[in-house]
Amino acid sequence: MKVHQLRYLATVAAEGSIRAAARSLGLSQATVTQGLRELETHAEIALLARHGHGIALTPAGQELLVHAQRVTAQLREAEEALARHRDSGATQRLSVGVTPWVAQTLLARVVPAFRAALPHVQLEFFDGLSALAYPKLREGSLDLMIGRIAPDDAMQGLQAMPLFSYDMTVVARLGHPRSAARSLAELLEDDWILNFAPIERAMILDNLFGQHGIEPPRQRIHLAHSASLMLTLVQQTDMLSFCPWPLVETASLRDRLVALPLRERFRSHLVGVVRRAQETPSPAARSFIALFLDAMRHWAASPDHPEWRHVLRSVELIDPGATPDA
Repeated sequence: MKVHQLRYLATVAAEGSIRAAARSLGLSQATVTQGLRELETHAEIALLARHGHGIALTPAGQELLVHAQRVTAQLREAEEALARHRDSGATQRLSVGVTPWVAQTLLARVVPAFRAALPHVQLEFFDGLSALAYPKLREGSLDLMIGRIAPDDAMQGLQAMPLFSYDMTVVARLGHPRSAARSLAELLEDDWILNFAPIERAMILDNLFGQHGIEPPRQRIHLAHSASLMLTLVQQTDMLSFCPWPLVETASLRDRLVALPLRERFRSHLVGVVRRAQETPSPAARSFIALFLDAMRHWAASPDHPEWRHVLRSVELIDPGATPDA
């Protein structure tokens, strides 16, 4: 097996198709296809299965993917280590995924401190869904994520350090005609705009409707592929949404959105630091995590800070009790 073949496999798994993988790698589609065929020839077993929606990994491909991700991650670590020896002042990159409500609260405290401590590290932030960030973490284009921790069966190859728990809530624009609704049954004729990865659809709809014995109004449920687009539509239309309670309490949204006083309660979620398992984080990643934990503790110690008071009361902080190396 060749390293480039394993990299092709990991990228195809992350991107979902050979075309997208080739674009991500900056190669031609024919080059990636040829590399994968050579890998299958060497393995003497099918690793990829083609279907109408793209490409899926066979069981053998799924097992090899774990090793491919580990190999490519270790090579990237080796390259970064050599780069540090070549020129300790050379520009490095740290790619971090951040869930929206955390980005609007704690991130502004972390970034200046990080830049002061590591001025040679270039930051790249990814604001998006945890389910879409996980493949990027596994294949290495994302170094770490501060976002929602998935159920155990979706955390293959990843590990997490919980920091917060929070509840979900149904939201509408201020002044919405259903803003006083007390039950989901009153909202089934309204349009909904939700933000989730396709693989999360069943889980989201079960949390919102299914667990309460209500059939989801599927023809009225629409998908936004970014949180900002979802929030814009909720603020400017009569569409309803389902989002983390702390997001509603951020300074930019508190006077624009309202959490509906429903009788129904929804399953809570955990937010934490998610990164690749069995891999020592880089010095830059360790520094970012340590500074984030400092900001979190300062936040908890300042409950009356006007910018944080409302968000802080909507989450439960979890003392990680671990160092960034854990």
